[in-house]
Amino acid sequence: MDYNIVDYSSEYKGLMQFNKNKSEYIHQWYSFVEGYSKEFIESILNELNYTPLHCLEPFAGSGTTPLELQKKKIACTSFEVNPFMHKLATTKMETRYTTKAFIRSSKLVKDIIEDSAISMTLVYEKLSIPKYKTIVEGDQLKKWMFNKDIFDTFMKIKYAISFVKDSKYKNIFEIACASLLLKYSNVYRNGKCLSYKRDWKDLDLKKEDLLFEFYEKLNITILNDIKKLNELTKNELVSNKQNCYYGDIRKSIATLKDNSVDLVITSPPYLNTRDYTDIYMIELWMLDLIKDYDSLKKLRKSTLRSHVQVAYDDLTPLKIDILTNVVDEINKHKNKFWNRNLLNMIIGYFEDMNILFYNLSKKLTNYGKIYFNVANSSYYGVLIEVDKIIAEIAKLHGFKIEEIRIAREISPSAQQKEVGKLRESVIVIKK
Repeated sequence: MDYNIVDYSSEYKGLMQFNKNKSEYIHQWYSFVEGYSKEFIESILNELNYTPLHCLEPFAGSGTTPLELQKKKIACTSFEVNPFMHKLATTKMETRYTTKAFIRSSKLVKDIIEDSAISMTLVYEKLSIPKYKTIVEGDQLKKWMFNKDIFDTFMKIKYAISFVKDSKYKNIFEIACASLLLKYSNVYRNGKCLSYKRDWKDLDLKKEDLLFEFYEKLNITILNDIKKLNELTKNELVSNKQNCYYGDIRKSIATLKDNSVDLVITSPPYLNTRDYTDIYMIELWMLDLIKDYDSLKKLRKSTLRSHVQVAYDDLTPLKIDILTNVVDEINKHKNKFWNRNLLNMIIGYFEDMNILFYNLSKKLTNYGKIYFNVANSSYYGVLIEVDKIIAEIAKLHGFKIEEIRIAREISPSAQQKEVGKLRESVIVIKK
């Protein structure tokens, strides 16, 4: 091994979690579960011995990297395959909001919501109920995500938003609405999926509380941030929104010019069978970002192979000793697999990493650096040192590994408990 593994847990303490962004300017519009804090971006910029001109974020998520870089007038091209996350990221990167127009649009939305002459019959004449089978309370269902009065309230909010003509404000209202969907539903994010809350049938969820929080989100949280935004001069306003592309990075990265990127900061989906189309199912359906099960299936197929929801033909692992050894060990437990796609997911994940680094080798300048945040994994007691395997993949494409930084230890999922805590790392890579 021609690089060191260095303990950075003190330096990175708290920086690798989005929680630090929950009350931060613009980041607070929607509380994201995954991702790192804006301070992690700042720590990278502070240690560079050059000023980056063009950054790349292959997995934009909620937009933390491109948003923070635009505040520092650094151009960032980013990609995101999940339509909800892409909407969230680009809405946060928009800089053309004005206080006057936002207040005017907010008043329009509230007036329509509060108009007693607008019946739910009228609302449902214009809007379609999402086709997700258990989205709303019904006589034939044993479980449902939304109680009927809460669902009707969300639908009336959507109805009011539909009258906003300016798409950038419409997007803000949709994000504000989305930020409350989970709280006023009967489910919660339980690691890799949505699970029903304890005693969910007895939850005292009131539509009056939902509307109060929606108005508060608009009139306090978002309005105050737009006021701050409006205090900036035109010279200070830089947006990376137009360079945040919706699509599969494995296909889209080839569109970037060669030798055009001098910094990459990213955190790809971890190898933990987490399907983000499942985790953000409510947002995707309620915002009409997916409209049927065929579009859901298509979306899943376009995501990184970090989950088992899509079946692929049998794959052959890359010829990297540490990877082939892991595959051989896990394959010994094949008869106990809880999902038959597990081994192909592992092999496919690193195949996707290989595609990414093949392209990065062309796009990165000779002095550029990559900061790659990943976490190790395990199945059936077999530890998968994801950081080391990705380091070997990067080396196949001519990169040098400066070091692997231990960021923190994370608790394993139910399928990973045999090996104890797992390492989350930042791989520092250069040409």
